[in-house]
Amino acid sequence: MAVSVVLFVEPVRTSRTFEAAIENLLEGIERSRLRLDDRLPTEDQLAGQLGISKPTLRQALRVLERSGLLRVRAGKGGGIFMASDVVPVDAISDNVAVEAEDAVDVLRGRRVLEGAATVMASRVATEEDYAGIERTNELMRRNLGDRPRVMGANAMFHRAVIRACHNRTLQGALRNIEGELAPIRDSYQGGRKNDEETLAIHERQVDAMRRQDIGALATVLNEHFRLLEEEFASALHRKWEGLFGEVSDQTRRLGTPAGA
Repeated sequence: MAVSVVLFVEPVRTSRTFEAAIENLLEGIERSRLRLDDRLPTEDQLAGQLGISKPTLRQALRVLERSGLLRVRAGKGGGIFMASDVVPVDAISDNVAVEAEDAVDVLRGRRVLEGAATVMASRVATEEDYAGIERTNELMRRNLGDRPRVMGANAMFHRAVIRACHNRTLQGALRNIEGELAPIRDSYQGGRKNDEETLAIHERQVDAMRRQDIGALATVLNEHFRLLEEEFASALHRKWEGLFGEVSDQTRRLGTPAGA
């Protein structure tokens, strides 16, 4: 049975987007009385109704699939199907925790690798590289208030900085991290006020890169990374120091500008 998409799920109205998406999906499943092998709405329909990005939706679906509630099939005849008649509450809770720990690993890895790539970029970037980086800041500035476009410009900024390091190994590693970061940014980063703060940090970062002031760059990168990390830690009701303080200290001792 294919379920009607009318009012299947309510929009997400919280900063904890990822977990709220799971809760709203479960509510929609139970309200629609779905059974084994019944089909859910498509990804496009679910993301539109929830008001979230596809990366965040896929993160929520991944948890529900790992927990045994859903089965996601790609290709012709594919879709999202019920794999169980019963909602496995304990398994979902455990997999949400696993997803959160995976996100911690991604954010820690980002500190190490993006910090190193940014320092390298400050030493080898060309004027053409800087023109590309500054263009993303201008796109962000012009679109303040339009959350999806701001998030897109923000991702473009990070990709432009990474390209400017002219190191294919770092670029490849950071492309993988960027893909994992997309749902984390969507799920835990705040709205317009944070967007304006992020833009100001981007501009300070570019200035420190141009001046090759590694001390100033270390400070601004730490602020930059902490914007998302602190919101993430707060959403988990945990302290930033407990999640990221050690890796910040370690990378600082190794000379990577991940801490103040």
